[in-house]
Amino acid sequence: MELQLQGIETPYFKVSNFSLSPGKRLLIKGPSGTGKTTFLHLLAGLYTPTAGDIQWDQKSIKSLSESELSHIRRTKMGLVFQNLNLLSYLTATENIELSGASREVAHELLGKVGLAEKTSRRTQQLSLGEQQRVAVARVLAQKPELILADEPTSSLDDKNAEHVMNLLIGDLREQSLVMVSHDHRIEKFFTDIVPVQELLR
Repeated sequence: MELQLQGIETPYFKVSNFSLSPGKRLLIKGPSGTGKTTFLHLLAGLYTPTAGDIQWDQKSIKSLSESELSHIRRTKMGLVFQNLNLLSYLTATENIELSGASREVAHELLGKVGLAEKTSRRTQQLSLGEQQRVAVARVLAQKPELILADEPTSSLDDKNAEHVMNLLIGDLREQSLVMVSHDHRIEKFFTDIVPVQELLR
């Protein structure tokens, strides 16, 4: 999935030009409170800028209806945001099944992220780090063209952070990944790293 931002203005920052070609893996690094999350929301069409244009596959999202936007997000984008968007009253397995995955696939992916023994636990009973891994497993189940991830390793120890990154990067083929983080441990997984201060002005 190709993304392009042109002449973007918000109350918080400006982006003169940004493009993401299919298959690119980009890390935007910087401390909290610098606009990284808002930038991801822009890419996902969840935040409307005061000026400028956002294009998905060379089509302005201004020309798309809300149902069309939602359909593209469901079918082409995998989102891992800080609030995780998990349903607390559902089990880890059920949260992944909401992406359209079978129970067998959900269990397989939960095993891959080290949660094989917690497939039947409601997410409200899981630690924040475990919830982050459920969110990553759900994205892997979607097999999206583009993954947008906001601090997906922030609550993970070194071992699990390494494991999750290996899963995310290893699962990518032609897909793109944009990750924002202040976690220096994950920089080794990226060849394209941009300080947030260079992107958002």
